[in-house]
Amino acid sequence: MKLIFVEYLASLKERGELDVIIPDLLSELGFNVLSRPAIGTRQYGVDVAAVETDPDGEQKLFLLTIKPGDLNRSNWSNGPQSLRSSLEEIIDVYVEKLVPQRYSRLPVRIVICLGGELHESVKANVDGFIDRHTNKQITFDVWNGDRLADLLQSGVLREHALPKTWRSDFRKSLALVDEPEVSFRHFCRLANSIADASKPNRPARLTAIRQIYLVVWTLYVWAREAENIEAAYLSSERALLLSWPLIKDYLSGKSKLARQLNKAMERLVSLHSIIAGDYLTSYVQPRAHLRHGLTSAVPSESSLDINLRLFDIVGRVGTQGLWLLHAIHCLDAKTRTEQVGIIREQLQVIAQLLADIIWNNPILLTPIKDSQAIDINIACLFLHKVGCNHVFQPWIQQIAHATCFAYASNGAYPCIFEDYRDLIEHPRKNDVYREKATAGSLLVPTLAVWAAVTDDGETLGVLADFTAGSYAHSTLQLCYPGPDTEEHLYADSDKHGLACIGIKIERNPHDMLAPIKSECSASTAFSSLSALEYGLWPLPISASRHHRFPVPPHYWPFSDWAKDNLQ
Repeated sequence: MKLIFVEYLASLKERGELDVIIPDLLSELGFNVLSRPAIGTRQYGVDVAAVETDPDGEQKLFLLTIKPGDLNRSNWSNGPQSLRSSLEEIIDVYVEKLVPQRYSRLPVRIVICLGGELHESVKANVDGFIDRHTNKQITFDVWNGDRLADLLQSGVLREHALPKTWRSDFRKSLALVDEPEVSFRHFCRLANSIADASKPNRPARLTAIRQIYLVVWTLYVWAREAENIEAAYLSSERALLLSWPLIKDYLSGKSKLARQLNKAMERLVSLHSIIAGDYLTSYVQPRAHLRHGLTSAVPSESSLDINLRLFDIVGRVGTQGLWLLHAIHCLDAKTRTEQVGIIREQLQVIAQLLADIIWNNPILLTPIKDSQAIDINIACLFLHKVGCNHVFQPWIQQIAHATCFAYASNGAYPCIFEDYRDLIEHPRKNDVYREKATAGSLLVPTLAVWAAVTDDGETLGVLADFTAGSYAHSTLQLCYPGPDTEEHLYADSDKHGLACIGIKIERNPHDMLAPIKSECSASTAFSSLSALEYGLWPLPISASRHHRFPVPPHYWPFSDWAKDNLQ
């Protein structure tokens, strides 16, 4: 296990990776963390400041300067970002002028924190610097990758406290990153075990969140090295959904624990966004602008495999866009002006990416599963929010026409089946099977709603004729949250929600949307979802995508909730 952590730490970058892990590690070890790395403010060499109390009651002020990878001659003293210049700033400026008054009389320990190792070629230089500057107030320590690995094991992931099954699942999840489904399965077993063990008390839940966070980080680093981050993507999404029920009841108030839990959840969201962003830039963007680029990248000649994969990608891209929209509302006032511009540029990139994916891969005009309405819906929600109705309006129109034609010709029309074995044999050439395969539909009402939102009367007319004719046997439905949704949505622990059946496709956009809007207003379970109460509105959408539950209609732009909260 220690070797796993040593390799993991050596692979981390300084900004946004190593400097994110270390403060959480110190907190779990009992340090009082005073400051964390910040972007845009000068830190005078100190990446993390913390106070530790010895067993005899004496306090010490720890000042950590963090450097990724190995320390050699080139990064010891060359340039303003060198380790030596950071140490000199700590001694000359931070210790003299910036230590908070209440800690000014404490002994200071300056820690050189390395993700890798201290090279022999520079060891004498470091030892000489330490000898010259050590005095009664200031002492030094070096924490290399080996030392940090020991701290990880004694802190956030205490190996001796982990049952063998936990350690086994952790190792297997890392070792099998090239087999994403298997790796993800072992991660889920480990994360569920950590979560179950944390339920007796609140501090244990904070530790559990940090443990899950570290496991996902480790998995991501290993997956990144293997150039296959699929398992890391799925695991980070599951980590969000698994962690929320653990902490949602303890976030209110101004207690230290509430602040720590909020920060822990923020870091999980940030980590998922990092992994999702890496997935898009590394695997999707390079191929999206090419005709059939993503289609040809799927490692299968089966049209079913290609169809399933590309609709899944559409859902992922839309979900990442919605999380970025949420990030704008969470920006700190000090950095808001600068960061809003950066995020808006990213939003436009994602919108263009979705447009490229849709129009360069014609298989996205012919969904094979009715539940792919979830991915279509998420993509349209994002595109509508960024003012790109012109992208999805013709897409919805062509899907509607293709669905009607496929059903009439007994082609590969959308069916209600989810099992791969059923899908690979779909469609069968008899009318009894065809009616069974289309007994209900979420897709058709979803297409009709987006046609109505864009005032596309032509598409509404096509769908109205279709559902009044050969498709009249199908139960058109939408799913709304119910009293049991809060309990089961995030963990997918049981069936939940309410089905509104008998949806009628109207030719007039207002007539189509009015009863759905009325039902949204009458449904109170949605607004009482804990994620919404804390402003984490994309989380139910991630749960819908991950667990394949229909996105609540309240997210549609005509609902009162959307008008009040998503403007």
